[in-house]
Amino acid sequence: MEATEVSNDEIVMDSYEEEMSFDILEDSYTILVSEKLQDYLDKQLLIQKHPEFKTATDTAYLFDLKNRNYIEKIRFLDQPKNFSDSITIITTEIQFSNLEKDTVISYIKTSSTLIDGVKFRTSKVSFERLKTSKKQK
Repeated sequence: MEATEVSNDEIVMDSYEEEMSFDILEDSYTILVSEKLQDYLDKQLLIQKHPEFKTATDTAYLFDLKNRNYIEKIRFLDQPKNFSDSITIITTEIQFSNLEKDTVISYIKTSSTLIDGVKFRTSKVSFERLKTSKKQK
């Protein structure tokens, strides 16, 4: 199940995953962040072609869309930092299909939920534009 909410310069999306070990969880961060960034890019490209799909919550700006149709890969520039028990912060470099790069800050908020005796981890991902990021070619 997914939901989207936007506030100021942050994009927030929900995703649910089962409880896992730290190594698997760290690998899942890469998949989760990559998928959510691609979702953001796809939505912004759709709005660009069809402005009627834009809502009041679609005002957050993460990166320029010019000639950027697909995220080729992401790379975490540093180790995940635990801001608190439930918030992990990772500086994320995005490489687009046109080989341009940009950088955002990824915030992964987690909580655990017990459903029918099974423990699930809920992950909410938000992104913030890195204020000092420069366009690289």
